[in-house]
Amino acid sequence: MKHLSLLLCIFITTVMCSQTTIEHKNPSKQQLDSLKNTLETIFMKDQTFRRIYLEAEEKLGKDSEAYEYFWEVVETQDKILEKQVTDIIDKFGWLGISQVGRLANVTQWSVLQHGSVSSKEKYAPLLKASVLKKESRGTHYARLIDRMLVNSDKPQIYGTQIDYNSGKKPMFFPIEKPEYINHRRKEIGMTEIQNFAKEKKIEWNILQKEK
Repeated sequence: MKHLSLLLCIFITTVMCSQTTIEHKNPSKQQLDSLKNTLETIFMKDQTFRRIYLEAEEKLGKDSEAYEYFWEVVETQDKILEKQVTDIIDKFGWLGISQVGRLANVTQWSVLQHGSVSSKEKYAPLLKASVLKKESRGTHYARLIDRMLVNSDKPQIYGTQIDYNSGKKPMFFPIEKPEYINHRRKEIGMTEIQNFAKEKKIEWNILQKEK
């Protein structure tokens, strides 16, 4: 519980600091139209190679130099797209669904998911603030946070990350205080963990508590 409390305190502090020290410009209608088009194009670039990586793996060979180069190209592009998206967020803040539409809104999260840890940490509070205003999806924030935690060998807090390699059956990566997970998921508009577990064919029998 101490770990979770510390984590939440860090994010709350970061949100407060970002709100008080960063002033974002209010984009005009014309700027929003342009940003929408730009972000949708970025999304296309972000997803194109990822849609064919299985085919590339099959044709090039998983351990081949060609397949290694394939991912080098993807990683190089990821850095370029990350810079483009973070420049937009730095200037205008996290753009909500009502401003640029669902696809352009998703682009910001998608690119950050493939970006650096420092960018995830910096912009996660802005995404959460957008989620609480119902201008972004809670699942995106949860996946961003959980991925950071799992990649740091720490327990996730929303239960979005699944380990498919630990055995024959999929299972959740370790979860911090799993008896309170539905409380945390509810705070950002997510469905109960039981529903998600059933969808992924994972057994869930941990009794939930309210704080």
